[in-house]
Amino acid sequence: MSIDWIPRLRGHADLVKRLVEEVPQALDRPGLSLEHAKRLRAVIQKGQRDFDEVLELMNEQDVDETYRNAADNLAKIWSHLVDAAADKIQMLEDEVSAETDHGGELTGTG
Repeated sequence: MSIDWIPRLRGHADLVKRLVEEVPQALDRPGLSLEHAKRLRAVIQKGQRDFDEVLELMNEQDVDETYRNAADNLAKIWSHLVDAAADKIQMLEDEVSAETDHGGELTGTG
């Protein structure tokens, strides 16, 4: 049985542990631009795609339930991180739209 996915699973666990701390802080940073939020989402999506590859490797093999549960939890966290970034992007796009609708004046929201 090939276990190439185990080091990658552990790597994702370590990465996600850091990201659950760092991503909310980055998204809440005052003055975060729409472009920076989009870049952050792209980085998170890249991590999520890489993790999907790990899941595919796991699905090809008989994997212990402990690893499956860990992988399921990590997949949920990746999804949550992508959703958080998407929500922030939507909020920033709404702000830009509101400013444009008001002739470029700041609306005082933010």
